[in-house]
Amino acid sequence: MGDIKFEFNLDKLIHAIAFFSRKGIDDLTKLKVAKMLYFADKKHLLEFGRPIIGDVYFCMEFGPVPSFALNEMNEAINRSEVVCSDCSDYSRMSDVLKVKKPFWSRYHHFEAKQDFDPQVVFDTSELSVLDFVAQEYGRKSAKQLVDLTHGEPTWRIANEGRSPNSRSPIPYELFFEGAPKESRKHLARLKEEFCGEAIDMPGDPDYRAFAGEMASYDFEPSLELDKEQVRRRGMSYSA
Repeated sequence: MGDIKFEFNLDKLIHAIAFFSRKGIDDLTKLKVAKMLYFADKKHLLEFGRPIIGDVYFCMEFGPVPSFALNEMNEAINRSEVVCSDCSDYSRMSDVLKVKKPFWSRYHHFEAKQDFDPQVVFDTSELSVLDFVAQEYGRKSAKQLVDLTHGEPTWRIANEGRSPNSRSPIPYELFFEGAPKESRKHLARLKEEFCGEAIDMPGDPDYRAFAGEMASYDFEPSLELDKEQVRRRGMSYSA
């Protein structure tokens, strides 16, 4: 048994924020970015079987939180006044993004420094989803996006039993709650690939036959996570 995991991609995080900025979204606080990344990761996962940035998500008071992305944004905000010439994550972010605090806002905003070719970083399906998310959610406030995520079964289920001011993990399997049959086929593949499990697919006789074959012998997952990745996944991230 195991968990469905993906590799976090810092470059895609950085350029997703830049993409949203270049689409004219000028109120990209870390809270709003976190919600838009959630919607982008979920949509791409359900339609194409993998997220875009591959973060580790937690259920918190203000909805689903991509933990690696939040840490990177916090670092960028905290170090935005510091000149950095090394090759740290902050340096990579500061090459593409700038952090500003408008006089009329309590919160820092992210903004793209210059035009870039998104096709260098994203494939066609990722660009399509990012464009959809920008159009669908870009004009909504962070509070409106939080309210939308609170209506999602992904957050509601993970939130059950969560103590106030605490967090609980959101496994990627919860992203598929309430998803259509075609999306659940992606879940079936991921469960087999990462966990060695065959889940029930009512109305899909071919998959049910495959599930029956799997149940007839012991299955050992073929995926071996890199040790450093395992260590990073196991670290505790604060919001």
